Amino acid sequence: GGGDADDPFSMFFGGGRGGGGRRGPQKGEDIVHSIKASLEDLYNGKTVRLAISRNKPCPDCDGKGGKEGCEKTCSDCNGRGVKVSLRQIGPGMVQQMQSACNTCRGKGKSISEKDKCKSCKGSKVYKDRKVLEVNIEKGMVHGQKVKFSGEADEIPGTLPGDVVIVVQAKDHASFKRKGADLVLPMDLSLSESLCGFTKTITHLDGRVL
Repeated sequence: GGGDADDPFSMFFGGGRGGGGRRGPQKGEDIVHSIKASLEDLYNGKTVRLAISRNKPCPDCDGKGGKEGCEKTCSDCNGRGVKVSLRQIGPGMVQQMQSACNTCRGKGKSISEKDKCKSCKGSKVYKDRKVLEVNIEKGMVHGQKVKFSGEADEIPGTLPGDVVIVVQAKDHASFKRKGADLVLPMDLSLSESLCGFTKTITHLDGRVL
């Protein structure tokens, strides 16, 4: 038979026979925040400072939770992270139930109290606070996103996720936005509509027109 190099599907299934290639560390979950912006902010542009809290590997134990080799396979679940229990639901009928192991919190490994890091108490992470500068650019629209790559939670053994800021436009008292245009609804009297009129308006950038 031919080799895997001739198989067009081998790239999708890890080279066919014998299992897949090595996978890199998984990426952590993203943190999503929304930020409200006035129509003036979207027209003129603005920089907003936003403080976030995220998990980072504990520097005192290098994200290990304790001293080197302290993490052991959980004896209660044999490293599976789950416990299986049987419950009788009727004559001759048994239901198998699966739940996360309470001892290792579903991780499959645990650290004894005496070996836990004093700083993070075995959690491997600490809470880090960071201030991000969100640049609301001119012309942004409602629902547009600003991404800060790698600034979310960083769990040991994984790649940090992203912080995603979603811009939410606030309603304006006078102007309405329609695509790239600004609309100013205005009530006119009968005489104004018949004879014409002159009115001044204050633009979003402060100019009087």
